Amino acid sequence: MDRYRRWINPFEAMAEPARRRILDVLASGEHTAGQLAEAVGAEFAISRTAVSKHLRILRDAGFIDVRADYQWRWYFLTRDGLDGLESAVEQLRLKMAGGLGWDTDLRDKRDPLGGPAFDGRPVLRKGPGREPALGRRGHQTSATRASDPEAGLYPVLPVVGPMPPA
Repeated sequence: MDRYRRWINPFEAMAEPARRRILDVLASGEHTAGQLAEAVGAEFAISRTAVSKHLRILRDAGFIDVRADYQWRWYFLTRDGLDGLESAVEQLRLKMAGGLGWDTDLRDKRDPLGGPAFDGRPVLRKGPGREPALGRRGHQTSATRASDPEAGLYPVLPVVGPMPPA
């Protein structure tokens, strides 16, 4: 990976169906940006600019790379993105095997972030015994003060009289 490439989560890069289709097309070989825009743009009804943005995201994630040949840019699939995706899946498998995460049988005893178990009751908007505060919010309690024109905080606009009848 070059030094200009940003790190993007491989799951985020693969989340968009148009990006998965671009990778599917590039799996058969390298293609120009115009060829990808025609194929994917027509299928998903997106512009050439949108396809270009998807190509940039896939390139930043390491899934594809580009080579210049005169005025054309040829995009091709690389192993870096697939390796990153495989390692992310492997990390999830290790976490799952290590016992971290939600367990339906043990509920919150096994999950440190699980919190209390959901019992199906709706969450109350107000606390128990609390009266609803209808009509207290959004009302002006004191008179507003005009800003000081000499302070220079707000411009002083000239007073315009009523419009003459047409």
